[in-house]
Amino acid sequence: MKYNCTGVILAGGSNSRMPGIQKSFHEIKGKKIIDFIYELFSSIFDKIIIVTNNPLDFAAWDAMIITDIYPFRCSLAGIHAGLFYSSKNQIFVSACDTPFLKKELIEYILSQRKKEFDVVIPETNDGLEPLCAVYFNKCLPRIEKNLNNKIFMIKKFFKKNRVKKISVNQIKKIDPDMKSFFNINTYKDLQIARTM
Repeated sequence: MKYNCTGVILAGGSNSRMPGIQKSFHEIKGKKIIDFIYELFSSIFDKIIIVTNNPLDFAAWDAMIITDIYPFRCSLAGIHAGLFYSSKNQIFVSACDTPFLKKELIEYILSQRKKEFDVVIPETNDGLEPLCAVYFNKCLPRIEKNLNNKIFMIKKFFKKNRVKKISVNQIKKIDPDMKSFFNINTYKDLQIARTM
């Protein structure tokens, strides 16, 4: 079953801690990091958007390839672009560097969508996980207000929205090792991922 929601992959990070090739193009067990998310999203969503600063790099993927409308190179701008270009009234957002994100976790988050919420988001011991969450298009004006005021921290955006939080206890029922939230920011992370 595919969900009435657009899958949005944020692939526009600055890559400053992993200079060289695009971070999401590094391989784990013969597969590009981004392909873990892309293939997962293809099984869940009928529409996929990749938000990137380098659209030509992603021409090989069967997805809508877009760039940020606000040129601030932050996750909030990527979420904004995904919402703006989505033909659905909600999006599920993931970073491109989380190869162990579980399908069951995404499906549980999607099952918690209700009209009274603006965002459905997991909350781990590290806090809210904004790059593993559902955003409804009614968030757009508030995101634009924050970006226009140069308020780039996503966590500040949540304070003025109706947020459904998924508890860490519920997450652990689905993903006991919390691997869904392991992201690759450094070459050391990449080495760890290759042993997982």
